[in-house]
Amino acid sequence: MQVSGAQAPFIRSAPPGSRAGLTCGLADPVGVDEPSPRLSWNARLLREATVVVSSDGRELWRSSVPAGSHSVDVPGERLAPLTPYTWSVEGHATGAFTTGLRARGGWDAPWLAGDPRAAVSLRGSFTWRPAPGRAWLAATALGVYRALLNGVRLGEEELAPGWTDYRHRTRYRLLELTELLVSGENELELWLAPGWYAGHVAGGGPRRYGDRPAASAQVLVRDDDGVRRVFATDAAWTRWDLGRPRVDLVMGETVQAPSGQVGPAETTTPSEILVEADPAPPVRVIGTVPAVSVTEPAPGVQVADFGRNVVGRVRLRVDAPGPVRIVVRHGEELTATGRLYTDNLRTADQRDEFVLGPGSHVVEPAFTLHGFRYAEVTGWPGALTPDDLEAVLLSSALAVTGSLTVSDPAVRQLVANIGASADGNLVSVPTDCPQRDERTGWTADISVFGSTLSFLRHTQAFLSGWVTTLIDGQRADGAVPHVAPVLPEYGYDSPVWSDALVEVPWLLWRRYGDDHTLRRAYDPMRRWADYCLAQAEGGIRPGRALGDWLAPGTVETPKSLIATAALARSLRLVAHVADVLGEPHAPEYGEAFTRVSGAFQRAFLSGPRLHTETQTGYAVALAWDLVPPEDRAASAQALAELVRADGHRLMTGFVGTPLLLPVLSETGHHDLACRIFNQEGYPSWRYQLRAGATTMWERWDAWHHRHGLQTPTMNSFNHYAYGCVGDWLFRHVAGLGDDPRGTGGGFGELLLRPGPVPLLRQAHARYESASGTVESGWRAGPDGVQFTFAVPEGVTARAVLPVRGAWDGMTVNGTFLMGLSEQLPTTRLADGGCALNLPPGRWSFTAPAAATAHLLQEWDELGQ
Repeated sequence: MQVSGAQAPFIRSAPPGSRAGLTCGLADPVGVDEPSPRLSWNARLLREATVVVSSDGRELWRSSVPAGSHSVDVPGERLAPLTPYTWSVEGHATGAFTTGLRARGGWDAPWLAGDPRAAVSLRGSFTWRPAPGRAWLAATALGVYRALLNGVRLGEEELAPGWTDYRHRTRYRLLELTELLVSGENELELWLAPGWYAGHVAGGGPRRYGDRPAASAQVLVRDDDGVRRVFATDAAWTRWDLGRPRVDLVMGETVQAPSGQVGPAETTTPSEILVEADPAPPVRVIGTVPAVSVTEPAPGVQVADFGRNVVGRVRLRVDAPGPVRIVVRHGEELTATGRLYTDNLRTADQRDEFVLGPGSHVVEPAFTLHGFRYAEVTGWPGALTPDDLEAVLLSSALAVTGSLTVSDPAVRQLVANIGASADGNLVSVPTDCPQRDERTGWTADISVFGSTLSFLRHTQAFLSGWVTTLIDGQRADGAVPHVAPVLPEYGYDSPVWSDALVEVPWLLWRRYGDDHTLRRAYDPMRRWADYCLAQAEGGIRPGRALGDWLAPGTVETPKSLIATAALARSLRLVAHVADVLGEPHAPEYGEAFTRVSGAFQRAFLSGPRLHTETQTGYAVALAWDLVPPEDRAASAQALAELVRADGHRLMTGFVGTPLLLPVLSETGHHDLACRIFNQEGYPSWRYQLRAGATTMWERWDAWHHRHGLQTPTMNSFNHYAYGCVGDWLFRHVAGLGDDPRGTGGGFGELLLRPGPVPLLRQAHARYESASGTVESGWRAGPDGVQFTFAVPEGVTARAVLPVRGAWDGMTVNGTFLMGLSEQLPTTRLADGGCALNLPPGRWSFTAPAAATAHLLQEWDELGQ
């Protein structure tokens, strides 16, 4: 049995001599409804090759693809619904995909109502007579569901079908039943709970979308005659008590013995809504974490510590001598007395209850989600031990595509924290936090973190699906919401936040060559850009909303500066998108960029200096090319002076932080970027690590050594936005990145620019890109520094090495560089370094101590 996207990692094993990494959005997905599905492989073809699509051993379609390709689109008219296909690229491994209901039109299975507060079991029976063909279950819900056949759970998906903008769409999953059905009577069961549809969402109370959840399912058979429906939800179904009378994603769940059948199921007719196949990987269990200790801060109150901040639920193993009522409350921190700290959860109860009879039990919730490190347990029969419970982790199971290895244990912990926050906040949509009563798809958070995330995880299908949800929330006048799925009270039209509509599709193009999402978003991008231009006065966009959110310090970056800079950035990207798609609007938006950037310079700059000097102001002006070229070096120097005046500490929030270190590294001040990164005092990344952080914090001072915990109204200890530093670590420390001068897609133009950091002696990055495996790194020793690279076939790569002076003594794969001058012509840079174009292959450059003395000296000085 297969579930769409649930069963396969991005990089699969392959026979010797072949390449892995074949995907159709996901690896071997089930339920593909794309009009023209895209088949991709993680390599650039060296020569023209043939792609073949087959079904049941019969070839259905073939196409020649040119050298340099890493994907091809299959004509949708050649594909039938509910059909498994295999495909291959000449000389590569074989992939597979199964189509969804593409030829069946709209969703027509009846809907059954659930309970707005409880989880219920909906059951229906049908007679099955084995026959040729394949049987499938297609199921969906307004709410969340689990499917069972003859009492056995189908698939591994949790909280299906996820969270969408229910004004527009929900999604279905497809599961094969062919080998699971028995001859004769079969019972199909749907567990249905309120979920996001009728439960608590974002502190606004329950029933945000509808009063009651609903579920719909159909059993379909595909044979030589086509597709026919053999069973579906209808009024003949029955409703059963599930023993979960209180179920809520935010508030928690009560588990007790079920009471049996309660009556007939009730049919309902929801508002007209699109039901489509889910293109993204499902939420699933990605692992478990054992408790590491248990304390008893008060009689009868026992607190389990799982050692790190996690997202999911707690599984209990209970030996009850008699009836018990166990309550488990979840939180991220403890009070000074060792009790659970819950003030920062706001209205989120995060409380599960288990009402159990005597005997041995293994129990856990099914339809709730908590963010926590600690679980406070009351009502436990006797002394609680770490062996009695474990945390079950939930996430949208994105495949791992990148790794970063460094010599400093603190930085290794930081990289682990970034990954943990990513996994914990990728639950159906990219959320801001998993613990308090918010848990929404904040746009700026994923916009600033998206590049880091896309190094660490395969984000294409997940973020592409979320972009559809973001577009669903766009207003008719072009304004873009701050959260997706949209919740109107969270607002619209904040610079950087709403600009995610441009940034995220552009990221998907740059990483994966995903012009499908780019084209789908193109008109919404233009409507957003036109809306912002209409708001601007003389090219200056009024300051709105959130600004440089949560920046420390007392000098605020003018919101109108951020707004105008963000407008210019989006205008330039829309012009690039028009070029990529062959649309005629590139000159229009290019000219608009020129007008807005000129207005920015007149309004906010005096020569190279900002009127209001802040780190964020300089970072956005330099990063988004808003400083005249002749003033760029002087503006970068002004930023450097400001950083020194601030004691080599960052003073940036959500807008400035992802830009500050890259701008310093790119403008000749990498040493200052390193000093900021290596800071251990507040505010800094290492400050969080010294305080014991195991995930990224929302605020630099979520906990402060002088003031304790920050305001409980907004203080999350699991917030991935400041994990954006991972992008700098990949690109500017290990040196692995795509060339910012290019506008091509699929990571086919590389800039390998390692930047050794004091306190580190080694850094190495590896990335399974859409164009093949890329590696970049360095290792320092007493005799110099060794730089290593791996460049895939068909990819262009420019390497820039931070060497000085006597770099003529450098060796390349054991041969002196000067002896390879014809094969590897080098260019001496203004700072003394060297640049060269690398052909595909593995490369090792060893720079002698004379050429890297400046790096070693910096390490020694900082170490002292």
